Amino acid sequence: MRRVKQLQFLVHVNVLLLLFLFPAVTHAANINQLIKSEPFISSTLMKQESDLIVFTHLDQQVRKWATGQRLPSGARFINAEQVLQIHEVLQGHAPSPSLLLTTGIDPLPDPHDPLNEQYTGPLADGDYVLFLKQYHDSQRYVLNGGFCAVYPVVSGKIIALDEGFKQFSGMTVSEFNHWLSLQ
Repeated sequence: MRRVKQLQFLVHVNVLLLLFLFPAVTHAANINQLIKSEPFISSTLMKQESDLIVFTHLDQQVRKWATGQRLPSGARFINAEQVLQIHEVLQGHAPSPSLLLTTGIDPLPDPHDPLNEQYTGPLADGDYVLFLKQYHDSQRYVLNGGFCAVYPVVSGKIIALDEGFKQFSGMTVSEFNHWLSLQ
């Protein structure tokens, strides 16, 4: 009996040591947190507060999972992860692979619902300039300012969404990179 108790104690100590020595294991639960975004009041502040700014491609491959949380309407919060296929790092250092983590709502709210600004959900297939903030681990990033941090690139030109800074609209990625260097 005494030997069994000693073995149980050793197993518990080993489990605690593993959790202490490998804290990344404990971060796995954090990817179920809601990623809520707030826009910036200036593009310069958004640049300064971003850990990574990239010209990247996102495709239709999206890994989604339920967070276990719901709105009073019954709609579910869904987290999503997309691989950033980076064309160019404009600021910061990008690990490989780099992942974009977002929270969305299922079913989608009406287009003018303010929840859309706070919970962007996964982005559509396309090229983007993104302002990103590092999440809990070294590979995951979140949008640093919601849709304010998202700039589609179409035919080589940046498009500023309604929530974005209009000064970037019409710039090429090269011109945008020049703007970054001046800030």
